[in-house]
Amino acid sequence: MNPHRSPLFLVGWIIARSILAVRFRVRLYGLEHLPKTGPAVLIPKHQQWWDVPLLAAYLPRPLLFLAKKELFDTAFSRFFISRFGGIAVDRGNPLKSLNTFRALHPLLQQKAFLVLFAEGTYFRDTMGTGKSRLIQMLLRLQKKQALPPIAFLPIGIHYTTENGRRDRVEIALGPALFEDNPSQAESFTQDLLHQVKTLSRL
Repeated sequence: MNPHRSPLFLVGWIIARSILAVRFRVRLYGLEHLPKTGPAVLIPKHQQWWDVPLLAAYLPRPLLFLAKKELFDTAFSRFFISRFGGIAVDRGNPLKSLNTFRALHPLLQQKAFLVLFAEGTYFRDTMGTGKSRLIQMLLRLQKKQALPPIAFLPIGIHYTTENGRRDRVEIALGPALFEDNPSQAESFTQDLLHQVKTLSRL
C-alpha cells in the first residue's frame, strides 16, 4: 500500500500543513537541488520533533522516513506511523533490519525519496557525530542490486524564536552527493554531515 494515496494520509497532511502554517514562518532554499525523480536519500539536520512534519509538509515530493524501531512498539503507533510513511529501522543493530532493507530495494527501484536522520537522534543547535552503518547498508544495496546512482541530499534546518511572532524555520537543501563504494561509508557520512552543519548555520 502506498501511504501517500491513503485517505488518512491526505487528511493528516492537510491538518499538519494548517497547524504548521500557524506555528511557523517557513522559508525554503535550494529547491533546485532536489532531484526531479529518485532514488534519493535526504539527510536532514535533526533539531527537534517538528523536523519530521515540516519536511513532510513543505518538500514537494512524497517522503518515506526511516525511523527508530522503538516508535513502532505499540500497535497504535505502528499503525499511524506506517500509514504516514514511517519505516522501522534498528539503529543499534542494522543487521536486524535486513528485512527492512530488502523492502527498500523495490522502493529505490521505484525512485522513492527516503529520509534518514544520520545523527541518530536530536542534537539541537549542535551536530551529532553521525551513524554511518545505515548509509553503508544503503550503499551496499545500491551496489549489489545495480540500482541507479542514489542521490544523497544534505538538508540544513535552522529555527529562530521571534518574540510575539511565529517562530521562523529555514530549510536549506544543498547539492546532492554520490558514492558507489560501501567501504567509504564513514567518510561519506562525515562529508554529508559537514554540509548539513553548514546549511544549518552551526
